[in-house]
Amino acid sequence: MKVVAAATVSTQVYPVLATGREYGPTSRIVRVHDPNATKPWDYSANAPWNHTVEPDETSNTGKIKERYFDYINEDVVANMLDRGLRELTDTESAVDAWRILLPNLQRSDRITIKMNMNNASFDENITTNRMDQTMPLVNGILEDLVNDLGLSEEQITILDASRWFHPEKMKGRCRFKNVHWVDHTDNERWDKNEWVTFTKDAPEPGGEFWMPKAYTHSEHIINLCLMKSHNCGITGAMKNHFGSIPSPRNLHEEMGDRSYIADVCNTSSIRNKVRLNIADALFANWHNNVWAPRPWKTFPEESPNSLIMGIDPVALDSVMLDHIIEEIEAQGDNAPEWLKKNSVNHGFLQYAMDELGLGIHEHAPYNSIDYRTIEA
Repeated sequence: MKVVAAATVSTQVYPVLATGREYGPTSRIVRVHDPNATKPWDYSANAPWNHTVEPDETSNTGKIKERYFDYINEDVVANMLDRGLRELTDTESAVDAWRILLPNLQRSDRITIKMNMNNASFDENITTNRMDQTMPLVNGILEDLVNDLGLSEEQITILDASRWFHPEKMKGRCRFKNVHWVDHTDNERWDKNEWVTFTKDAPEPGGEFWMPKAYTHSEHIINLCLMKSHNCGITGAMKNHFGSIPSPRNLHEEMGDRSYIADVCNTSSIRNKVRLNIADALFANWHNNVWAPRPWKTFPEESPNSLIMGIDPVALDSVMLDHIIEEIEAQGDNAPEWLKKNSVNHGFLQYAMDELGLGIHEHAPYNSIDYRTIEA
């Protein structure tokens, strides 16, 4: 086991939100691309990309068994993670990068990795092709934290508090067997001493908006999200925290232009402990937030084959939203009118910047967001 040592690194020129530093003149977002991140997945054979259960003799006749998450090259993803961390922090190694991103890191520190399992089946017999987080990126992060930084697996929690982790698809593919998993099956997961304060728009009565104990009891949070469309334009780094509270259902009505998403992200544990946001855009869905990945026209391959990362969640979502808007335009008649209308319902990003100071929102061409695209 390696000893965690302080790294000598260059001075940061971008804002660090959760580490207590001031905003800088830019907010750096890095997209790492590698055409070999995914193996060719036959999108046409899997169309219309909305079947949900395993093929059998009584339902979904003719649907093939191929699952998109079986078409990811884990070693390539680990290399992409390393390259992106170094570019994000101006460092020469991933260890140095993590030492910046996880300030004052101690071996006793607890780390929570928030994942997006919004389309989980809740059935061990069903894996589905609906797009959720996959394990290759998580294994790469755990490799860094455990084997390179010397942290204990037992100090790391993988969480989606309102959803479910499939025992084979998720837990069975994790290479680190002693990490903790927290999902809807944990009846003791909520800390009722910390909850969301709504600053402008109040949801309907009856909701419970506590934080998970894995947030309030941890020193660091790593937020993993996906690049997907939604009726708020983008369901990325910020909306991912709807899976961190007991009752997100009451927050969906007109959520794109209400304060709900920003307010959840302004909660103390999220605002002050999320150190890094990474969007798994190896596969992605420009069309909706529910079904399987869609083929893209605006990337070199049908799959984006990208990891997109940054410390600023508002900037990350702004960049991914622009990618979705560009793709909707490129799709032409393939993009329905309701989808085009959804892409403009993202006032929560402006509110997050102007009223809560959570990050930088703007559209391309960027002046304040330092957006870098690199090849792994």
